[in-house]
Amino acid sequence: MKNLILFSLFCVTTQFINAQTDSCKVLLEKISGKYTGDCISGLANGKGKSIGEDTYIGTFKDGLPDGKGKYIFKNGDVFVGNWLKGKKNGKGKFEISINGKKNTINGYWKKDEYAGVSEPDVSYRVTYFSGIFDYKVEKNKPVKEFENINKITLSIKSSFTDFLPTDLKIDKSSGQITQIGKKFEITQYFCPIHCEISYSILVAGGRRPCRFTIDVLEKGEFTITLNNE
Repeated sequence: MKNLILFSLFCVTTQFINAQTDSCKVLLEKISGKYTGDCISGLANGKGKSIGEDTYIGTFKDGLPDGKGKYIFKNGDVFVGNWLKGKKNGKGKFEISINGKKNTINGYWKKDEYAGVSEPDVSYRVTYFSGIFDYKVEKNKPVKEFENINKITLSIKSSFTDFLPTDLKIDKSSGQITQIGKKFEITQYFCPIHCEISYSILVAGGRRPCRFTIDVLEKGEFTITLNNE
């Protein structure tokens, strides 16, 4: 008798869960069909899988792909990456077939459109640093709205004052370097510009190598400050 009651409860619970899954809506038409996964208030929310004309496996929010997911198109093309409100948005990888040949596109998407290999809406990217206590990168607003000046100002500080290492080396992909006192300015460069800054500082027991690399991705005036203490 006890086993019969437990079995009946299991059946009722299973039916309730299935009913929730069946009534859970996916609002993106091309993947709307059969959905299995997390559901809140009748909409796909959380991890799930939805099969329609196309197939999506990943995270949902309010019925739409949102977060990380894999989208399989009916023609076999596959996008793996980030989504926002049902659109490709952020870093991803798109495997597509063109004239029967497989191609892979890596990079960033914004509102379903490919934005390139650099992250959109980001003006710079620090790619590496070591031996440096702290750094600060600022994009300065032009004094006048119509001004369009490309300039990177670099300063290295020790004990909160400007410091000029004797073995300082600045490598850049383009532009001209001018020394102004203990600071340096890079001008007349093309975006994106890649800069590598290396030097050493005296510490107890010898010298510590310092290295800082940055890619400036858009036009404007930037200030880079490297702090060693």
